[in-house]
Amino acid sequence: MTWGLIGQERAVAALTGALAGGRIAHAYLFVGPERVGKHTLALKLAQALNCEREEPPCGECNPCRRIAAGVHADVQTVTVEEGEEGVQKGIHISQIREVERVTALKPFEGRSRVVIIDPAEEMNAAAQNAFLKTLEEPPPQVVFVLLAADESRLLPTIRSRCRRLELRLPAVADVEAVLLERGVDGEQGRLLARLSRGRVGWALEMADDPSLLERRRESLSRARALATMSVAERLGLAERLAPEFRRDPVALLAELEAWRDWWRDVLLVQAGAEDGVANVDRLAELREDGARLRRDGVAAFVRAVGEAGRYLGENAQPRLVLETLLLGAPAAAQPAPRR
Repeated sequence: MTWGLIGQERAVAALTGALAGGRIAHAYLFVGPERVGKHTLALKLAQALNCEREEPPCGECNPCRRIAAGVHADVQTVTVEEGEEGVQKGIHISQIREVERVTALKPFEGRSRVVIIDPAEEMNAAAQNAFLKTLEEPPPQVVFVLLAADESRLLPTIRSRCRRLELRLPAVADVEAVLLERGVDGEQGRLLARLSRGRVGWALEMADDPSLLERRRESLSRARALATMSVAERLGLAERLAPEFRRDPVALLAELEAWRDWWRDVLLVQAGAEDGVANVDRLAELREDGARLRRDGVAAFVRAVGEAGRYLGENAQPRLVLETLLLGAPAAAQPAPRR
């Protein structure tokens, strides 16, 4: 079988065993960090369920190719919709009602319908309750695949009706090997593998679009600058960033992720654990920040950045979240004034 996922042998083995034994569940919950391969695994399962060859998924028959291209009539992805001015909203009950309508029909061109809900935790309360009724009386020839980075936001009754598979971050060396196979330069591949912290999808996207890596460098420069900003400058930064979350929440969350990674690296340097640093190309700057900042302040800020990302995901007021975060950023000791 050509599943082709790096570091997910346990999840793949569970699915291949279920396929071989005819024990495919009516609903799965794939849990794991962002960009670890959950959606890829869901598509591979859809291919395996509709493949025409003896060892599915072959990746070459007509159903496999159509599913990979996103044009198979029986494979549907439900995701976050954009509202006015590109503002992203959650998954709403109207989308789940459409799923109910479609899954009541027999498969159109394959053996099984597959509905992927990604990210499942973005279903609002009404959508989750409606979807629960579908899970309680699942239609035949339909497999639901829920993808979640934070399964705690799903109703316990939804989780209990799904077969759970956990996807874990593969080793950095495995990510590097994939990048080298794709033709990425050796030094660049090593850097991206370290920065990815095992997220293969993230590493591949960065390799394909150099502008994303440049944007990350800019984010790291802002992360460093926080330590020397005045209170007024920090509040001004929060004021500028808050509207960005409404326009492009993914971009702002990526900014916060870069900040967290930078300050985590500073903390590793302070702890004498430089081997674990992700931003290896900026080790001298990390050492500089590590020497000028208090370790307890850095550790507290790393935690605060993670909490800020969670609050934003829970629809907290962006400006308030960012102001609170930035006011708590580490501050470099200022030199005493000359007399």
